[in-house]
Amino acid sequence: MLLGHKEEREGPFSRLFGSGTVELIQAINYQPRKIYKDRYWGDPGFIQICFDIQGFTELEEYCKLKGSPFTVNSMQNLNQSFDMGEAAGHFAYIEDPDGTLIELVETHKIPVIKKLGWYLDLTKRKKGKRLPYWMLKTLRFNRVK
Repeated sequence: MLLGHKEEREGPFSRLFGSGTVELIQAINYQPRKIYKDRYWGDPGFIQICFDIQGFTELEEYCKLKGSPFTVNSMQNLNQSFDMGEAAGHFAYIEDPDGTLIELVETHKIPVIKKLGWYLDLTKRKKGKRLPYWMLKTLRFNRVK
């Protein structure tokens, strides 16, 4: 089964990420192995799926109601961002039945031009509002060569 969206995606980075689909596969006549068995969180390649989201509080409550609570949540105090040096935000993980972690990221601050000390504060943007093309293009100045 393929899961996707009927409407065009919203949010600050939706122009950059575009649309996507997730394919669900059910093992009918065999017992699947957990692909991350005996691995440690943080191993390269450990996180396979990541979604850029907005509205963490609402999403967390929805996931709890559906029986899939967050397994890791970076923010105990919802008024603070998890500081990652150059960037900041909120991240959490939910786990599928096979043990695959699905990462959820709400970006709060990213560098636009680090050398000039220009940062984009996404906490002040209206939910669902896209970043303009010109602003997305300025992010190329932060590419690591």
